[in-house]
Amino acid sequence: MLMNMTILFSLICLLLALAFAIARKVYAATPANELKRRAARGTEPAKQLYRAVAYGITLDFLLWGLIAIFGALGLALLAGEVSIAISVPVIIITLSLLFIWLPAGRVTNSGTKITVFLTPLIVGVLSRLHPILSRGAEQLEKHYATSHTGLFERGDVVDLITQQAEQQDSRLSIEELAIVQRALTFGDYLVRDITTSRSEVTTISSTEVLSPVVIDELHQSAAPFILVANEAEQIVGSLEVQKLGLQTSGMVADRLTPVYFLHESDTLREALHAFFVTNCPLFVVVNSFEEYVGIVTIESVLRQLLGHIPGDEFEQYTNLSAVASRHPRPAKSKSPKLIKKSGD
Repeated sequence: MLMNMTILFSLICLLLALAFAIARKVYAATPANELKRRAARGTEPAKQLYRAVAYGITLDFLLWGLIAIFGALGLALLAGEVSIAISVPVIIITLSLLFIWLPAGRVTNSGTKITVFLTPLIVGVLSRLHPILSRGAEQLEKHYATSHTGLFERGDVVDLITQQAEQQDSRLSIEELAIVQRALTFGDYLVRDITTSRSEVTTISSTEVLSPVVIDELHQSAAPFILVANEAEQIVGSLEVQKLGLQTSGMVADRLTPVYFLHESDTLREALHAFFVTNCPLFVVVNSFEEYVGIVTIESVLRQLLGHIPGDEFEQYTNLSAVASRHPRPAKSKSPKLIKKSGD
């Protein structure tokens, strides 16, 4: 009878070791930050699990201790009561479950239920023994190797973004992931990759007279900027079409703005830097022979970085009323009424 009780107790110890190993796997399955967010939203079972996960490495220290204590006790008692032919397979199976099958397997609903059931007990132990366990956990943490991200170069991050896009519970939109990926590869592109070729660019002579007919033709071209060339066909400036009204008069040379240059082999990072230095939205692209080959705009640079220019089609930024009406007015707080004294 005593032997049967010993075997039963050893099996209970082994089951407890297995249960705590399952709990450790469930606690570690979801990053603590994400579990905290779900718990804040009142999501079950995250709300219960985070009570234990909030203790950090102290929880890990406790669970490893419980796994070791109950596992060793159960195996030792079992080995003393049964033959080697029985105890050895049991030990192999137990160790395989604890250190091979469980770590490699997925978190199951039954495992989560077991962990939720054990959580009050685990939290109760942690709340009482935290001052003692935290000291051991700190010593354990010093000997822990820093968790490696598995990322070595930019391509690894791109692969991670691709994996994140396919993750079912990802709250990052495809657009956000695309922006991150474009930002990583932004420096690989050269100015020539987004240059509007010379043949597609509208130019006007600096000696041209700005008559209503000419201005109307410029507006119909739908180009925001028109390059200005001198008699030698050299680019000497640009015209911003939106600033030209039908009443505008004079010569083109009187209305042009300075022109800035970029080399076709400059990177887009250098192009973006040039924009911040000059505050000019248009650059003339040249080659190593000082030949004009096309233009590049800050809009095309941003499109390469972001994929598109975010926002709606609103353009009335000079209209105070239009800008103010884009968002609803916040409700005004009612001021408390003052109690007037008699005689006031």
